[in-house]
Amino acid sequence: MSDGSTGRIVAALERLEAQVAQTATRDDVAKLRADLMARMDRLQSRMDSLDEHLTMGLGHTDQVDQRSRVATQAVLEDNRLLGEQVTSLHKLIRMLEARVNQLEDRQ
Repeated sequence: MSDGSTGRIVAALERLEAQVAQTATRDDVAKLRADLMARMDRLQSRMDSLDEHLTMGLGHTDQVDQRSRVATQAVLEDNRLLGEQVTSLHKLIRMLEARVNQLEDRQ
């Protein structure tokens, strides 16, 4: 073989190596892209699940808060009514005490 043909063979081999390297790089990029997309899908799925869980939890919290407010209002109303009853009983006791005092004064 002559030096000219050897040079051409070496140049062809170098071009072939460059093409193989470029193809391998493309394959690596494609694999990396597919891997990243799969990871992003898994993360999105986990985020959706977490979002659903939190939404359900917050909905439950809202229900508990609403029930608590209703119960608090009921207790406040019961306390108000009880206060009115105590006030009425207190007035009645004062009236009875005044009558007893009047009866004792007559005797």
